[in-house]
Amino acid sequence: MIKIPEAPKDTLKIEYEPEVDILNIYLKDAETSLNYSSESKPGVILNYSADGGLSSIEVLDASTHYPASQLAACSVDELIDLKTASEISGIAPVTLRTQAERKRLWAIRLAGQWLTTSERLQQYLDSRRKGSKVV
Repeated sequence: MIKIPEAPKDTLKIEYEPEVDILNIYLKDAETSLNYSSESKPGVILNYSADGGLSSIEVLDASTHYPASQLAACSVDELIDLKTASEISGIAPVTLRTQAERKRLWAIRLAGQWLTTSERLQQYLDSRRKGSKVV
């Protein structure tokens, strides 16, 4: 198991490229220049930036490691924490966490922190509006 250091806010991005079956996990800006790479185990490549910090992780043949539904969910925009989602939506972070735990809001838990995307947050907000009654 690879231990991923906590990433600075607003830098974590996960992308799946189905045409080449590679899962990319960006811990720094995807445009960061890479200094060197190493294969930590077969099919898992760690990419390091010029400052020596871990910049991204590539998982080759990702479909052999993860279900298709999880990979499809990884083709998302940048992840945001629930505090940021709360500021955007006006909904308390504890409510968003509860909705994530109940699978009403798509979110993943990484390093003890719940993360979602702006797109998934908007889908959740739209679903709340559809279910509300107009008086």
